[in-house]
Amino acid sequence: MSDSTQPLILLVDDEPDIISILRTKLEAAGMRVVSASNGQEAIDTAKKEKPDLIVMDVRMPVMSGTEAVTKIKEDPALKDTKVVFLSNFGEEEEINAWIDQKFAREMGAMDYMKKSEDLGKIVTKIQQLLDAKG
Repeated sequence: MSDSTQPLILLVDDEPDIISILRTKLEAAGMRVVSASNGQEAIDTAKKEKPDLIVMDVRMPVMSGTEAVTKIKEDPALKDTKVVFLSNFGEEEEINAWIDQKFAREMGAMDYMKKSEDLGKIVTKIQQLLDAKG
């Protein structure tokens, strides 16, 4: 049973298991969740649902997360929507994580998180981003 005062999260990922796991954790933390499996679906769902925050995978079929975020940020009705990128860069790329966070901010996202991150940390980070201004 969902309460419209709960924050609405749009999860965008082409991996159904990621959506399922994150949905379960976010709903347990008191959030409502809608999902999309590619960038184009993300744009369509964001226009319809007006989420409080979008968790966007970077690499997906049909349209990448970066393309989708660019289009979302160009839409006057969605330009202020909070976005965080979620991707599966490997441990060997840890040294370049700061580059990814800089890239995320340049693309209009608030942050960049790894899919391999502890789920509790991901949920906590999403809660912090929801509370953040701008």
